[in-house]
Amino acid sequence: MNHWFGIGNLTSDPEMRYTEGGKSVASFSIAINNGRDKDGDERPPTYIDVVAWERLADNCGEYLRKGRKCAVMGQITVDKYTDSEGVKRVKYRIRANNVEFLSPREEGDKPPASARKAAPRDDLDDLPF
Repeated sequence: MNHWFGIGNLTSDPEMRYTEGGKSVASFSIAINNGRDKDGDERPPTYIDVVAWERLADNCGEYLRKGRKCAVMGQITVDKYTDSEGVKRVKYRIRANNVEFLSPREEGDKPPASARKAAPRDDLDDLPF
């Protein structure tokens, strides 16, 4: 079973890209707070790279900003590659299935399409119920 869940703050604004086929891709990193150790000193955060695709990527690019808190749910992916110096590397990333925006919206943010009110309708008086 490959399920991952984490809550953290964005370390920078999402980076938006588009595939040759036109699919949108958002890449971002979150910092997860690890609390304090037994001496009361804050532990260093864990940084997690996240990638979102298509409509989820569009929403992340539009609503997420550096410092905002979000919850990410997805699967761990592994990318193996050789860097420019010939060293083999492994990079772990989360492929997001869902991202919940936990910080309150700021002034100027548009509400999501599902939250926008429809225009009032005058033809409802003609309904038989």
